[in-house]
Amino acid sequence: MIPQDLDTFHEVIRRSQEACDALSEAEDGLKREILAHAGNRWSLGVVHALGVAGTLRHAELARRLEGVTQRMLTRTLRQLERDGLISRRDHREVPPRVDYTLTELGRGLLQGMIPLWTWVIDNADAFRAARDRFDTDGGHGDDVPARTRSVASPVPRS
Repeated sequence: MIPQDLDTFHEVIRRSQEACDALSEAEDGLKREILAHAGNRWSLGVVHALGVAGTLRHAELARRLEGVTQRMLTRTLRQLERDGLISRRDHREVPPRVDYTLTELGRGLLQGMIPLWTWVIDNADAFRAARDRFDTDGGHGDDVPARTRSVASPVPRS
């Protein structure tokens, strides 16, 4: 939850800056990498699906993630596994049977995302209104006049 009280908000900002300042260069790089891919559409979808359903196979995940390609799902699963957010179990059977489960880290990510998702849902009307204003104004705020399009008259050639 985002604090409404200005003093509390400033305290959150101060603590956030302290956390950032305490990161080494390597930790900062890791933070950026994890957030970049763990926060993408497909990764969050996989984490959510596994959180809700428990263990799922590749094809089951693909059915739950409308629009994901096989290649993108495979890449996403490999990256999540590399970061320790999911575990992959190969049953060593013919035909092949592999399934995926959230790890403790993955469950932590899911728990950490819930407040953000709740905030997005709680503010959906405000986001839509802001987008409508932006789109109506042509991407210009109220303080900047909209650009007018001028049409040059043809210049006669001599």
